[in-house]
Amino acid sequence: MKQNGITFGGLHSYRDLGLTIKEKEIGQPEKEKALVKVPFSDIEYDFSELYGDQNMSTRNLSYTFNVYDAKNHTKEQMNRLKTRAINHFMTQSRMVELYDDAYPNWHFLAEVRSEPSFSESNALGELTVEFEAYKFMLSNELEGNDIWDIFDFDFDIAQETSVTIDVFRQVFLINNSSTVVSPDIKASSDFVIDFNGVTYLVDKGWSSDPDFRLTSKINILNVTGNGTIEFNWRKEMI
Repeated sequence: MKQNGITFGGLHSYRDLGLTIKEKEIGQPEKEKALVKVPFSDIEYDFSELYGDQNMSTRNLSYTFNVYDAKNHTKEQMNRLKTRAINHFMTQSRMVELYDDAYPNWHFLAEVRSEPSFSESNALGELTVEFEAYKFMLSNELEGNDIWDIFDFDFDIAQETSVTIDVFRQVFLINNSSTVVSPDIKASSDFVIDFNGVTYLVDKGWSSDPDFRLTSKINILNVTGNGTIEFNWRKEMI
């Protein structure tokens, strides 16, 4: 029987570490509001979307694992499993991909920053690991992929993200995320993009600009140049 788990740092919690999940909690980010109240009035201004999207906090992911060796029912073997698991989870020094089998097609960016807790009863242990994660889940595939077997009719949109330009073309990109995204751009030559009243110069090769952001709707880009330009980003959702 297949055992669900998580893949973190390249290892699966069950297949590689021998842990089964007893319980888990997938926390949600909180809105970080920037509210300013006008003195001596009931008027309140919200600046939390000053840069185009609602700012949010990180999210917490909590997993409690059963630490038990079904072949060797010993306390010594339980402690070996615990030691290996803790060292694996704790030695990632930055947020890396965390794949939860219960969320196919998505992954989190997460890191363990607080001390795991452990309790035991004879040869059975329980290890609770708290992850601090990036506020959004990220799609496993780049937008514009045409992999039919994993196409999600609830969240995915069929669209071209790589286009060929002959002098000038309007490019329509749909960002189906819950937030704005900054795509990486691959260009076969230099291009000029006019978007939302701003002109962006795109050099040949790979480039990115944190100020070039696609909003959560249809984005109309006026692109000038000759060659192929490709926009790469992953859908982000709560």
